[in-house]
Amino acid sequence: MKKNQTSSVSSQGYSLLELVLVLAIVSVLVGLLLPKGFDALRNARIQQVEKTVDTLKTALTDYLSMAGGNGSLPRTEGTGIPTSGAALTGATDVAKGNAARLDTVLLATGKIEKPLGLRMGTQSFASTGTGNEVTWSQAALGFVMTPDAAPQRNWSAVSRAEARTANPALAPSAALGANFRLDGVTNLNANYVVAYLVIPACPAKDAYELAVSMNGAQLAPVEGAASDSGVVAYAAPANGVTDVYIYLTAI
Repeated sequence: MKKNQTSSVSSQGYSLLELVLVLAIVSVLVGLLLPKGFDALRNARIQQVEKTVDTLKTALTDYLSMAGGNGSLPRTEGTGIPTSGAALTGATDVAKGNAARLDTVLLATGKIEKPLGLRMGTQSFASTGTGNEVTWSQAALGFVMTPDAAPQRNWSAVSRAEARTANPALAPSAALGANFRLDGVTNLNANYVVAYLVIPACPAKDAYELAVSMNGAQLAPVEGAASDSGVVAYAAPANGVTDVYIYLTAI
């Protein structure tokens, strides 16, 4: 009887040892595979952004060649935003810029099929504020509100396409989309209207890897620093995030 008890205890001891070994092996595998999983997810986000950029470039080319258009890009940020209606036109540039988006124009004219929905950066997909949204009228070649009113909606925390007058006096990392040094040296012409994609609150690692992928090795930024060269521009990350601006076109 005593011999059987000893055998039973030994059997339980081996089972515990095997469990510890299995857990140790699993921990090692998780440590090895988890970073690769994060890298794979980041690469998928980068590929989605790159595909979205290609889609927007094609849509902008189609828009610029539309019959009945004027062959120019409507500004959606800064000064010169085209509007129709006394109240909307009389609103501040900031209020109009917060409410207007270039992807709204492309949606209204059928150049893109659905709103943008990037998995990189902020995961907010709706505007804040009250009142009706600003819409685009191709007939008027301007933004309108029904009924006419000063806009109170704000899309600034959402990934979106925008257009504004170029400002070569500012470094791309500080220009909020108004300047890019596509060759790493030359600023945009001040007479241009530049279109760009904005990704707010982008994690620093995502922003860096996106810049490496889209700018190329020669124009890649230093990790953790600002990006002033190539098609991807952003300020040095703060608290682990930064707003990313991606060049689409300039005319």
